[in-house]
Amino acid sequence: GQRNIQMVSSPMILTGYSALNKVLGKNVYSSNDQLGGPQIMVPNGVTHQVVGSDQEGMSAILDWLSYVPRDIRSLPPFRQLASDPWDRDVEFVPPKQPYDPRDFLRGAVTAEGARLRGFFDTGSFREYLEGWGRTVVVGRARLGGIPMGVIAVETRSVERSVPADPANPESSEVVEPQAGQVWFPDSAFKTVQALRDFNRG
Repeated sequence: GQRNIQMVSSPMILTGYSALNKVLGKNVYSSNDQLGGPQIMVPNGVTHQVVGSDQEGMSAILDWLSYVPRDIRSLPPFRQLASDPWDRDVEFVPPKQPYDPRDFLRGAVTAEGARLRGFFDTGSFREYLEGWGRTVVVGRARLGGIPMGVIAVETRSVERSVPADPANPESSEVVEPQAGQVWFPDSAFKTVQALRDFNRG
């Protein structure tokens, strides 16, 4: 599969801002973050996950690998939690109004502080591409210790934000509403990407 994990303080770029300023003939960009920081790469669907340090990044890589087979002939790695039996009840019941689908997947905490278990094994759901194609939720989780690919529909309305381009003085940030339970081009592509990723392991 594919996985881009970005440190919050490290831009992902091919060309630095000073080189682009030279090409444009004026000082448009003031930092590499304007070109490839998480605030750009997450909403564009390039960055799957943002971490705070190299150590967090390595942990995220190892965590992702714990959901995929070693090779195409191997079974996915099984990891059963003794504290979360496979035959337990799913305690979270979706309400009739729009709700956060992650609550069904991973469980939720009530206003009184009670923990309701979700569909998947406790603590096993990992969401990827959270800030892009937000009408669909994708990730990995375990069910009875067995790794699964997860695709869920977002039932609530969300907003898609397109940042202003500093190179175009007439551009401004655009915020577009996106209805829940609807595939938009970004969420449809995100779904296809997830299916391809799950197919590879």
